[in-house]
Amino acid sequence: MDSSRRPMWLGVVAILLGLLWFFNNIGITHVAIGRLIAVYWPVLFVIWGLEIILREITYRSQAESRSTGLRSTVLNGAILVVIGALILGSNLGIWSLNLSVVWQVFWPVVLILIGWSILRGTTTTGGTHWAIMSGIELRNKGWRLESGNMIAFMGGIDLDLTVAEIPEKDTVLNLTAIMGGIDVRVPDNVNVECEGTAILGGVRFFNESAGGLISSRRFGGQEVDTSKKKVIVYCRTIMGGIEIKR
Repeated sequence: MDSSRRPMWLGVVAILLGLLWFFNNIGITHVAIGRLIAVYWPVLFVIWGLEIILREITYRSQAESRSTGLRSTVLNGAILVVIGALILGSNLGIWSLNLSVVWQVFWPVVLILIGWSILRGTTTTGGTHWAIMSGIELRNKGWRLESGNMIAFMGGIDLDLTVAEIPEKDTVLNLTAIMGGIDVRVPDNVNVECEGTAILGGVRFFNESAGGLISSRRFGGQEVDTSKKKVIVYCRTIMGGIEIKR
């Protein structure tokens, strides 16, 4: 995954919390970490949303900045900022906000999405690979691509198919990103098809994209007549992003 797309702020937050916990244990500080997290955890949503917006504005070219892809990605970031601000205000007592209904829907949807991803790949040979608050990078020359599931939960996955051994048949990848990101780079001599569903997230397939509050789209495949290699990608994301590029 490109360094600009990695959630660096998660590492910074983890280090700060670890230092605070350490200082509490040796008596330098006396901060109620449990209450601090319980009240201020929505700040993570605000930081995440701002990071998405700033990253897109900074790193996209001027031509791309006029595209629908940028607008949908910035919208995703803005939604995260608003959600974080609303929950934070409720935690601080600024206004009253009943979030019970939201969480009653959100977590079951997350579990359904994970289960769906696993079930769709039960007949594949590559199994299921997880990145839970961690990263998976397959970028070494000669790694073998097999059909399978890739699930990133608050983590990142980077697949470079340009250096992989791709079989001359249909290869199916089920990609699921929940509060995380997945990047896939494909070579020019491989046929590619993609279908994506995003909830508070985004899916980008070459120069096309789908994103926003809830979005589902089947992208037009890019066929290479001389190749028998074909990669079929099913993308599902909640509050995350998946990008497939040449």
